Amino acid sequence: MCYFIFAETSNTINEEVIERNEQSSLYVQNLSYLVEIKDKNLYHISNGHCACDIAVSPHRLIDNVKDVLKNIEGNFNFIIIDSEKDDVEPLLEENKDFESFLSKFETVEINFNEFISKYPNQIKFDTLYKIKR
Repeated sequence: MCYFIFAETSNTINEEVIERNEQSSLYVQNLSYLVEIKDKNLYHISNGHCACDIAVSPHRLIDNVKDVLKNIEGNFNFIIIDSEKDDVEPLLEENKDFESFLSKFETVEINFNEFISKYPNQIKFDTLYKIKR
């Protein structure tokens, strides 16, 4: 079982932000090419494999994850998926229609400042957060 953190946005995350966080071993990969996603980018946020040590206690790299999220322009979607898969590629290959896959999850609309104040301790797994700026 693994946890996978995704941010879905109409914008791109600045390479400088990605490189800055890689220095602390937080990796942000654009995996849009693995799924059918229209006019959006799908970013996987991880420790290089899954997000277990980022998503569950003890939380690591909280400030780095927040840095990435703060640097996503505009509204975006965020989800932590609790999966039986042990790697992100099989999860995405099985769910090529990513919008359809996301529609299966509970949805919570939340403003950015409230979301950041709740991350990570009050964020539920398998819940799609539609974050508004």
